[in-house]
Amino acid sequence: MGLFQWDGPAEAAPRDLCALVDSAEWARIVPQPRAEHRTLPQHEVSNEAACDMTSARGWVKKGRYGYVHVGLERHGTTRYDSGWGEARSSFNWSKEYDAGDGSVPRPVPGLGDDAFAEAHAEAAHSGSGARAEAEVTVLLGRDVLTVDYTAEPSSPDRARRVAVAVARTVLGEL
Repeated sequence: MGLFQWDGPAEAAPRDLCALVDSAEWARIVPQPRAEHRTLPQHEVSNEAACDMTSARGWVKKGRYGYVHVGLERHGTTRYDSGWGEARSSFNWSKEYDAGDGSVPRPVPGLGDDAFAEAHAEAAHSGSGARAEAEVTVLLGRDVLTVDYTAEPSSPDRARRVAVAVARTVLGEL
């Protein structure tokens, strides 16, 4: 165990992470969105919040589908490291895990203290073109924000742009 500076308990996570993005924006990126949000307060060590936006079933049949998962981890000092160190470790672990499938996460300049994204496409489940998925992970101080976006039809570039835009919006509201 190394020496580190105590930087306090984790900040509280928002009660409703979904509410940080305007409902009109959700409707633009997720057809007929249905929201589910949750928080996992651990107070001193970490506080987490999550938001899932999923298209209603009827839209899947019409060939359009969208799903967004937004996850926020807020880190505080533990007996092993500062909140800053814990957040950096979590961010680095995510980057290594995402690269484990052979992909190369790309940096996202100008987003948080550090950020990376990866995106890919596969055949759409509905037969309506390509299904694209993107993930953006952002380190900002003692916070780690992850945005996963899946859409069909879509392209990897569009999915990445949408995931980055959602991350930017959420970070702006924290």
